[in-house]
Amino acid sequence: MSIALRVILFIASVLTCTYIARKLKKSQIQVTDTVFWIGLSALFVVLSLFPDLVGILSELMGFQAPVNLIFLLMIFLLLIRCFLMSVRISQLEDKVRNLVEELAIRENGRH
Repeated sequence: MSIALRVILFIASVLTCTYIARKLKKSQIQVTDTVFWIGLSALFVVLSLFPDLVGILSELMGFQAPVNLIFLLMIFLLLIRCFLMSVRISQLEDKVRNLVEELAIRENGRH
């Protein structure tokens, strides 16, 4: 990885961490979401500071190229994130349904 690319990755990761921290401070994002995004940014900071780490890990795990490990890792992380968001959406849909049912019962009781 070239020095320029490493610097860009480092700066982008630090800016992302800063942006997420500001969103958390303003209560515009939940803590669980913040943990994921700051963790991902921290991973990118580590990769920008130690680019040979990916090569070593990919060699130990039997990947033919370091980029394959990165792609697999990113796909895995995003699938986990997608699953967790699906769970949260299902929970919110259940809460909305329960609230609508409760509201309908209350309105029926008044008439």
